Amino acid sequence: MIQGLYAITPTCLKENDLLLKTEVLLKRGIKLIQYRDKSIDKKTFREKANALLKLAKKYEAKLLINDYVEICLEISADGFHLGLEDYSSEENLELLKKNKDFITNNLISGLSCKWNKELVVNPPENEIRWTYLAVGSFYPSNSKSTISERNENVKREFLSYTDKPLVAIGGINKKNIKEVKNCGYSCFALSEALYKNPEHVLDEYKKL
Repeated sequence: MIQGLYAITPTCLKENDLLLKTEVLLKRGIKLIQYRDKSIDKKTFREKANALLKLAKKYEAKLLINDYVEICLEISADGFHLGLEDYSSEENLELLKKNKDFITNNLISGLSCKWNKELVVNPPENEIRWTYLAVGSFYPSNSKSTISERNENVKREFLSYTDKPLVAIGGINKKNIKEVKNCGYSCFALSEALYKNPEHVLDEYKKL
């Protein structure tokens, strides 16, 4: 079940800092981590992903790989998260087709849908069935360029468009997460809000 806080790693963290901050979150109960970093080459990404996977396994948590289905399969991560363009790339489509039975039966797969109603209603599932869909941005975000949705009714309506779990993403923090909960969402993807000060942040969220 996809629910609760879902941590997405910020871009450009050095490996030691990345591992230290992620371990703090894992120690405090985070069970789902997405490794995302568009600023580094694939070799470095693979090395950091491997280190994160070992750390996640230590705490019985799941690690998802952003963008790279290849790396997810190579290191035996728990799943992957793709944007529509990443999904549509020739490399990823070939890998999804080749490994569709394994992926469907064993991995968590997530698709970013922004605020695209048609994509939520009818996500591309020729090769695999998505485990969850991510919608947003809910609020302005430094890590996402997607335009945020201000209409609370629109945010609520998206939950009725699919039976799949919807992950709320984009600018969510302790000041506005109650608003997201009140819309009916039960899984919240956070990046900077968790990683900026991980030593204390989860205790604060548990009070909400």
